[in-house]
Amino acid sequence: MLPLLGGDVTSNTLLGEVSFRRLRMLSIAATVLVLALLVALSLLARLASKPSANAEAPAPLAIGTELQRPRPVPSVALVDQRGKAFSLSAWHGKWVVLVPSMTLCHEVCPMTTTALMQLTSLIRRNGLLNQVVVAEATVDPWRDSPARLRAYRRLTGASFPMLTGTQGEIRQLWKFFGVYYHRVPQGKPPDLDWLSHKAETFDVDHTDAVFFIDPAGQERIVDEGMPDVSGHLSPVLANLLNDQGRQNLAHPQLPWTAEEALQDLYFLLNRSVPAGALPKVSPPTAAEAQRALAGSPTALAALHRQAAQLIASSSPDALATQIRALHGYPVVVNAWASWCGPCRTEFSLLATASARYGRRIAFIGADMSDSASAARSFLAHHQVSYPSYATNSSDLAPFAVLEGLPTTVFLGPNGKVSGVHTGQYGTEAALDNDIQRYSLGG
Repeated sequence: MLPLLGGDVTSNTLLGEVSFRRLRMLSIAATVLVLALLVALSLLARLASKPSANAEAPAPLAIGTELQRPRPVPSVALVDQRGKAFSLSAWHGKWVVLVPSMTLCHEVCPMTTTALMQLTSLIRRNGLLNQVVVAEATVDPWRDSPARLRAYRRLTGASFPMLTGTQGEIRQLWKFFGVYYHRVPQGKPPDLDWLSHKAETFDVDHTDAVFFIDPAGQERIVDEGMPDVSGHLSPVLANLLNDQGRQNLAHPQLPWTAEEALQDLYFLLNRSVPAGALPKVSPPTAAEAQRALAGSPTALAALHRQAAQLIASSSPDALATQIRALHGYPVVVNAWASWCGPCRTEFSLLATASARYGRRIAFIGADMSDSASAARSFLAHHQVSYPSYATNSSDLAPFAVLEGLPTTVFLGPNGKVSGVHTGQYGTEAALDNDIQRYSLGG
């Protein structure tokens, strides 16, 4: 028994040693496998962090202002270039880009037609023809008959719809959109009608703008400004410009481009655009900003000497006191925080704008409910030519009710609020347009 028992004990011991060795080997193998997996995941993460040539980004709002509450567009009876009855409701189910224009405009409309032709080409190239309509509607119901619209299309090569109507119909249409137009005397010498070759007897002053309407027939984005076609028109359209038109061609006020209009369509469509298509902004260095701002008026120069500084508010109205001290100058107040991602993203746009306009406009930052150390660290790595005040939403309450960050508040030289932009600026053009509109009265 004992030998047998002893033999059994020896056998069990050997089996235990073998099992232990197997477990140890399996443990080592599992550890190696886990390490290999971690290395592989690390490599994949590094590869994923490298920008791809095909990377995409959400389309920003490039131009204009998005309406917080979309407005249903009234169903106004109009006439198209074929002389057939038409209503904007016929385009329900499609996005519409609508622009006021006229065939006998010699100051801006030839540029408008060119920009819309460019936009139509971009829409076609991006496969959006079945989703988007581009159109002009006249502000000259006295002369823009369907026959004249057809002649203008043949002259310019435009293929998009053109609309007209009676004086009452056109008045109803543009009253809804807030478009001003008014007959005025012709200049001396008068412009020539390109169709009849006779002297024109009057002109029409009008708003330059572009409107975006959604498939439900609601106004969504509005932008007042002139189209920017980089100074290039076809010979036919260039010949329609007068002296003022040629000046506008070279220096359009509150400019928008066909590419920016396409970005706004993508913004409304909630689609992405190629990351490489987004405009790149390289903010000026501190030295470049100093050179650009040299010779600024005393009050503005004092702000520039506090560039990128965080000023601890000594009293609840410290920011308001600073703004009052700048009476006589337009003021741009940007409310931000270091923990706010969109604030960080748009900071380079503010840095560029403050260097460009800082000799005429005061820029001030309002660092909202932030850690002082985090804010100072952020400012140290993101130089701007103006100071920021450590503050909170109640300190800004006299000027604007903050609905979120970032928010940019524009004040006129009289200290009164002229405009408020809630949310991130996606492009340099969008910020420039608001500065021109709200700060410089463009």
